[in-house]
Amino acid sequence: MSRTERTTARAEPVQQRDRFPDLLRSLALGAVILGHWTMAAVSVQNGELHVDNVLNTNRFLWPLTWVLVLIPLFFFVGGFSNATSLTRALGRGDSPAKWLVKRLKALIVPVLPFLVVVVGLVLLALQLGAPRTLTLTVGIVVLMPLWFVAVYSVLAAITVPMLGLHRRYGIRVVVGLAVLACVVDAARTILDEPYIGYANYVLVHGTAQQLGFFYWDGRLGRVSRRALGAWSLGALALLCAVVATPIWSESMVGLSGERSNMSPPSIPTLLHTLFLIPLAMLARPWVARWMDRLRPARILDVAARYSMRAFLWHLPVAVVVYGLVFALSGPLPTPGTGAWWLSRPLTLAILAVVLVGWLRWGDWLGGRRTRRP
Repeated sequence: MSRTERTTARAEPVQQRDRFPDLLRSLALGAVILGHWTMAAVSVQNGELHVDNVLNTNRFLWPLTWVLVLIPLFFFVGGFSNATSLTRALGRGDSPAKWLVKRLKALIVPVLPFLVVVVGLVLLALQLGAPRTLTLTVGIVVLMPLWFVAVYSVLAAITVPMLGLHRRYGIRVVVGLAVLACVVDAARTILDEPYIGYANYVLVHGTAQQLGFFYWDGRLGRVSRRALGAWSLGALALLCAVVATPIWSESMVGLSGERSNMSPPSIPTLLHTLFLIPLAMLARPWVARWMDRLRPARILDVAARYSMRAFLWHLPVAVVVYGLVFALSGPLPTPGTGAWWLSRPLTLAILAVVLVGWLRWGDWLGGRRTRRP
């Protein structure tokens, strides 16, 4: 193939499906991975490993959490994906119950090997004499991202009625969910009872899913850029005003000594959601042509295929790598220092190589082949 032919092939449009949701999903999960790996403050104290979040000692970095926490986009894409999958299943003659069983199976089955490996490693580490408190803490941290799967499963389970409400009442459902989420967070604040706020896992992330239905039926794509800009800026202004009060933290992730905005979701989480989704829609025309080219399309296809598995395994990979560095008396700079920040690119590169190797090995074990992008 000549150079001209290769250039033409790379620019050839590929339009089998809308890859924008693939891009958003991969960005959302990739940002979580990057955030966890970057902010992991692993050090040696009194001869033992100590694990913390660098934001706890460098709180001025909290604006990074507004950029790296893209969780709302994951559930926004979930709304699009659930609606698309459901309508296709119904078109084939499947019942809603049959669709839900298949959907939940697709979500839960990939998690089982992850659970087996993590629980097995924790038990093995305890048997070998690892510090009990640190080992259990690390195990809990590694398993915590499963809340994504749990919430996504609940939202999938209520897709049928919520999609029906979307068709009948439209934006009023979004407004209703958002108002209920604010009421729940206010009750949690007034009563100082965090368990009340657990309802917001469904209400806040359900708001994102409901907006995903608007992308699925095309209505969100018809909103003018001026309206999207005003919507995003308005939500951002309200978010800034809310976190300026002493009630909520500026950080989108929970820090020691502060009330978490994410666990359970709060009014700042809701406003962050309402800020990110129109912002993503504003960016869509800029990336649409790029996404439909052959090479970017292949890259997005691979990223979409691996994104959830990478999300599940990125913390176990970090635990293994840091454990080996500690066991081999390797360098672990003091978190937050200049040497520590300079070590971040190399650390991220090592973790990425190990994660990719682990995922590819999993493909080999399962007999799967993945085309190169």
